[in-house]
Amino acid sequence: MAGIPNNLGAGLHMFLDDVREPLRSESLDRRKFLPARSGQLSPISLVSLLYALSLYLFFQQGAVSGMTFIAVAAVVVGWVSVFYAAFRAGINQRFADTTLLVPQIVAALATMLGVAYLESASQVALVPFVLIAFSFAIFRLSTRSLVLLALAFLGSYLCIIALHANHPASPRALRMELMQWCVLTLSLPGLILVGKQIQSLRQLLRVTRTQLEHYEEKSVRDELTGLYNRRQIQIELARAMNEADARGTPFAICLIDVDCFKEINDRNGHLVGDAILREFARVASTSIRDTDVLGRYGGDEFIQILPDTDIKGAVMHAERLRVRAHFLDFGKMLEQKSISLSIGVAQYRRGDSTTDLIARADAALYQAKQLGRNRVEWSED
Repeated sequence: MAGIPNNLGAGLHMFLDDVREPLRSESLDRRKFLPARSGQLSPISLVSLLYALSLYLFFQQGAVSGMTFIAVAAVVVGWVSVFYAAFRAGINQRFADTTLLVPQIVAALATMLGVAYLESASQVALVPFVLIAFSFAIFRLSTRSLVLLALAFLGSYLCIIALHANHPASPRALRMELMQWCVLTLSLPGLILVGKQIQSLRQLLRVTRTQLEHYEEKSVRDELTGLYNRRQIQIELARAMNEADARGTPFAICLIDVDCFKEINDRNGHLVGDAILREFARVASTSIRDTDVLGRYGGDEFIQILPDTDIKGAVMHAERLRVRAHFLDFGKMLEQKSISLSIGVAQYRRGDSTTDLIARADAALYQAKQLGRNRVEWSED
């Protein structure tokens, strides 16, 4: 065993805070730097483009004039481009709904109604594409908004039929338009109802998933400190061993004990002891990398797993943590105003079991206590 004496002052504290630990590169949590997802063109824009493409088939069959097809294609490409430019420029961020879903749906439906007015024969394609457009809306809009949108569309379509009635191409064509309107009038409420049922099921699944994640988190966390519990530490330790064997990289552990914690509890009460453990856990959590693992091993003992770290790097980290803990101010709780730590450090050796590794760290911790506490010892055998 080897050790670091405990007669270190504030100068060492300042020095250790500035030391960069060897073989420990600070990793970044990429999620913190990912931009928030903003609105983007919905699939309705693609549906509109497909609708324009379907008109090309009508044009090929002589059911739609070339001028109508060109005009519709230009309008669809135009408003899709406008929405795309709005998203690129960030204009959509000025609105409560950054997806601009309602304007996109209105533009798509208005285009279809315009074609229905100009070319009655194209109304064959109206019903399926309208239902597809509404199917995207039912998962994002409220029931009230959907009903208002459906009523506005059906009313507009009925007005178009009334205009066609003034100059009917044939009584049969007018009857077909009225039949299509009736089909849409019957279909849209059913689509909205089914969609809302699906939306309710999705919401239920989200709530259930959140609850499962909550219970899963509680199963791996220590209730007092919020750190990993002993069971999860064993899992993380086995994972670190497998990774070290596969990559051939070192890793070490620190077994940390709050000195004289039983006396602190006996003298000040368990509530004070719990508060000290929570505060130490908070400070220790802020001093580790994202790749490190910190957990409560039991009572006043904690364990830290340091991947990609050799014995020297682990000892330096342990010493820095010891000094930080010593400078915590518990003057309102303790007569001595501060706590001290004894820490045992051990590096993983290929072929070690979790029991072997923890036993060496525990032996180093015992040595630290025997030598007067408030110190770091490490295993070199």
